[in-house]
Amino acid sequence: MFGWRRRIGYIAPTVMEVVPYDFYRFAPEGVGLVGVTCNIDDWRPEEFDKGLGQVATAAGYLGSRGVDYVIHGGGPLVVSRGKAFEEKIVSEIGKASGVPATTGVRAGMEGLRAVGATRVAIASPYPKRHDEAMSGYLNASGFDVVAAEGLDLPFKELQNLPPSEIYRFARGVIERAKALGAEACYMPCPQWQAAATVDVLERDTGVTVVAYAHATFYAAFKTLGIGDAITGQGKLMAALART
Repeated sequence: MFGWRRRIGYIAPTVMEVVPYDFYRFAPEGVGLVGVTCNIDDWRPEEFDKGLGQVATAAGYLGSRGVDYVIHGGGPLVVSRGKAFEEKIVSEIGKASGVPATTGVRAGMEGLRAVGATRVAIASPYPKRHDEAMSGYLNASGFDVVAAEGLDLPFKELQNLPPSEIYRFARGVIERAKALGAEACYMPCPQWQAAATVDVLERDTGVTVVAYAHATFYAAFKTLGIGDAITGQGKLMAALART
């Protein structure tokens, strides 16, 4: 039976394509994904406003579908509003859904803390302004972002970048950041296939890599007491079995 063990709700800012693909590559049996989308169309601030304006309704609907946890995806939407906004949106989601909640960026920071990293690099598909906002947000939250590089990909082409190209880009960022003392590399964004590169990047560079998909579902699994052994997905997901 679908979701017989746990059902995780997900609020996507745009279409759900890479998120479920990633999720079902590592989710334990019986854990299901229940998603809704806010259908934003590009990087413009007014599109972010549109997406954020739908969050409470989306969370309430997911609560009515019996989910056990809710994730709000889309880091740029949250970090663009500043740190205080995250507290507001998590509270809003929890109140509307009746279950625990997190955001993509909050889960990313939880994942970085779980692997003991404070000096981090960011490798993203984002435009420069979103990398700067993400860096500022992490710095304000106790991290030291030593490098942040983005690919400035068009909004509707994020999913099309092959993992091999993501690997080459991220490895370059990591190698440059190692000289600056980076302890981990954070790869935000649910719309590119970054999770597929994590295990090999860690083996090839010796640096811990926290991808968006792993961090968000690590947070959910940990809160829900799902401690199954997950292999081949990097250090963060492997750590679940030790929590």
